[in-house]
Amino acid sequence: MRTMWKITILLCCLLGLSLSGAELLTEGGRSRYEIVLPADAVPAEQTAARELQSFLKQISGVELPIVASPSGPAIFIGQSPETASALGIPDWKRLKPDEIRLKSAGGNLYLAGDRPRGTLYAVYELLEKEFGVRFWTADATHVPKREKLELPQIDLRYAPPFEVRAAGYDLIRHDPRFSARTRNNGHGVVDSVEWGGSEQLLGGVHTFSENMPLFSRDKDFASHPEWFSERDGKRVPRQLCLSNPEMRKELTRRVLERLRNYPETRYISVSQDDNHDFCRCAACEAFVKSHGSQSDLLIDAINQVAAAVEKEFPGVYVETLAYYYTRSAPKRVRARRNVVVRYCTIEAASFHPLESEANRALEQDLQEWSRMADHFMIWNYVTDFTKYYQPHPNWHTAAPDLRFFRKCGAISIYEQGSWNGGGAVADLADLRAWLLSKLLWNPDLDTEKLMDEFVTGYYGPAAPAVKSYLQVMEQSARRRPDCRNTCYAPSTAGWLEPAVLVKSYREMEQAYGRVKDDPVYGPRMAAATVPIRAALLERRELLSPPAGKRLPELQDVDVNQAAVETVSRMKRAGVARVNEGGLSPDEWVEQTARGYGVLPNDGERPTAAGSGPYHAWSIRKAAELHALGRELFWEKDPAASVGEAARMPNTHNEWHIQGFGFPAGTFELYAELRCDSGAPAGNAIRVGTYDWSRRREFHRDIPAAEISGENYRAVRIGTVTLNDDICIFIAPVVNPAVRNVWIDRIILIPRKSGR
Repeated sequence: MRTMWKITILLCCLLGLSLSGAELLTEGGRSRYEIVLPADAVPAEQTAARELQSFLKQISGVELPIVASPSGPAIFIGQSPETASALGIPDWKRLKPDEIRLKSAGGNLYLAGDRPRGTLYAVYELLEKEFGVRFWTADATHVPKREKLELPQIDLRYAPPFEVRAAGYDLIRHDPRFSARTRNNGHGVVDSVEWGGSEQLLGGVHTFSENMPLFSRDKDFASHPEWFSERDGKRVPRQLCLSNPEMRKELTRRVLERLRNYPETRYISVSQDDNHDFCRCAACEAFVKSHGSQSDLLIDAINQVAAAVEKEFPGVYVETLAYYYTRSAPKRVRARRNVVVRYCTIEAASFHPLESEANRALEQDLQEWSRMADHFMIWNYVTDFTKYYQPHPNWHTAAPDLRFFRKCGAISIYEQGSWNGGGAVADLADLRAWLLSKLLWNPDLDTEKLMDEFVTGYYGPAAPAVKSYLQVMEQSARRRPDCRNTCYAPSTAGWLEPAVLVKSYREMEQAYGRVKDDPVYGPRMAAATVPIRAALLERRELLSPPAGKRLPELQDVDVNQAAVETVSRMKRAGVARVNEGGLSPDEWVEQTARGYGVLPNDGERPTAAGSGPYHAWSIRKAAELHALGRELFWEKDPAASVGEAARMPNTHNEWHIQGFGFPAGTFELYAELRCDSGAPAGNAIRVGTYDWSRRREFHRDIPAAEISGENYRAVRIGTVTLNDDICIFIAPVVNPAVRNVWIDRIILIPRKSGR
């Protein structure tokens, strides 16, 4: 018996078999296998062969040669005749977008897929599914070491439900290699042929007159103001006048011209700008009244463009938005077959799936759209743009939402996360980017298992604390089903209980303390602790309570030291901005200090304050400035308290100045303002507050005559009560009689009790 066993082992070694009878891919530093790459392989298939060769060597220590034709058993890469025969594929063009095929047969392995990137995805599927490779982040890949590898026994055919997929995080979008490894191929992904390319949307978004504009707000508005929207009886360069026949002709001409300049285009964006100022002229109003909605007018105009596109470019789709005032479906006008509607979920309650009572209106909207259009893209919002770093427990909404989008027939998904900054501190963005990528590829995967796998593998010995953090954040949000936080939530106060916040802060800090000197897990946990640290520091009612007595668990927290350390961890993670507007870590410290009332004042004592207490800050210190260089300008002004001030032209009414994190309490609010006007008439500027949790606005419109000239006036806005959910905003009033408004300081004078 022993002799026969030895003979069996010897034969297995000679034949390259394991004791289980499976072929051995590698053993003892050797392999009989080659990687066969056809001579006509496209660049991404060449990358696929190199990636497979590299990772097999990292796993087993054996480098398989890449050859054009086999001399023995082989792994066939890409669309070769041998692979087509083995897989039974009569025509490669019959594969679905990004479809992958993996099959072992006759001692060989065949990896192929739809061009250009399907074969590359097939290789990554093999490496992950069969050999345990994990692409955690662009800089962190887990590669298990195994001296002996068996040839996988596999027969897999899979096509993702969405043709275009993009997890919109800065951790992914700028790295074409990581984008390919996570199967991201859509909006914002670097278009690298070597890594499979991406499905680009020509123009991106808001193309009427903003991004890659089809119309110029300067030149075209000057020559044809009638092509632009009418508001309050005046033409303004904000949106297009969609009922104007000459504008439609010119829009069509420019779209066709753009397509001729970009002949490889599959999707072109013809979409409304990012504001609410749709045209209210008599013709547009009459169309809306007779047809039902702004969406009817939009789709009618887009259909005219799409009809011309179809004649000259029959394979091209014209994309437009269902966004803000066009979010609801049209009543009568159905989209043409070559129109793609990109539905935007910006108003959604973030912690609830779309198929829930909290988001019933959006669910119904999308279902209605599915009856009025054949093709859909989705722009879904999955972060907190006000504070990328803030805890945002929407982890278990992604999978059901993606399954809902699939049910509605969506072909393209953009999950917009911390796309332009935030890095790893954007509430565990490493996990978010990886998880969303997995679910975009296959929405039927188990979210809980995926999260557990990532956290265990990525955070190592600190994983239990991270799992606890994720769990208690979600549980806290579930205990407040009435919470309707959107993707612009200014605070955790509406859902995160103080006891849970403090407990999670302690657990995460203790876990970080155990691994902080570890070169791998230390930096990862430093970034992971930022959300809970920042959330605590921004809950001033806990660290600076009105009664002056903190919770016992917080007696040892020094606010200044905690803020400095939090910023240090942000910077060590390579983060330069912590929200969509561009707030830097250093500016975040200033904002935090402002909330505690310890930020130094700017300029002279305001007259209105008398001899009493006050806060007076330059607007750049008091608020975030959006659209810098476009619709808001920071310029030298000798009349301003710090020699510089914010200028906004009176061509828009956007809240480009928004300030959060002011001291809590009741104040008299003043703003130091002036405007440029030769003949002041009407209103020049609006200043007010907005409560994001209650959706309540208070404002005052300031007449131009009150602030015209070169000197600033301290204008009383009113009595306001401030907390973490309330921002102070400033916007121009569209008024031809006013060229610019200038903003110097915000002044807060504490209101005495009894006044």
